[in-house]
Amino acid sequence: MPPPRLDRCHWTSTGSPYLPPEHLAAANAIIDEAASDAGRAPQAVRRAYNIAGEFTAEGGGFLQGPPKAWVEQLAELALTQGISTFILYRIESTDVIRRFAAETVPAVREIVAAERGRPS
Repeated sequence: MPPPRLDRCHWTSTGSPYLPPEHLAAANAIIDEAASDAGRAPQAVRRAYNIAGEFTAEGGGFLQGPPKAWVEQLAELALTQGISTFILYRIESTDVIRRFAAETVPAVREIVAAERGRPS
């Protein structure tokens, strides 16, 4: 398979059902190399990640737990892997969408802003 072309690309997207978080570093290395080869700064390529999960009382894996677990996991990906956009994927429950928007997103933004030294 030919390497990705990033001379005109401004963002990339993949999803947790197909590329679990533990494989993001390797995927990002490929993206970074392709961006550099195209004369682009790797950090100029925005990274989106499609996510699927379920809010539960107990944690049990990636995005399987209470909102606090989601916040910790997503903030970690934003800070360590440069993910700037999380897209809910294959979510059928309006409760998951509501809780993600009301409880998870603001807390992730706050943590990331604090770590990067910017106001949220």
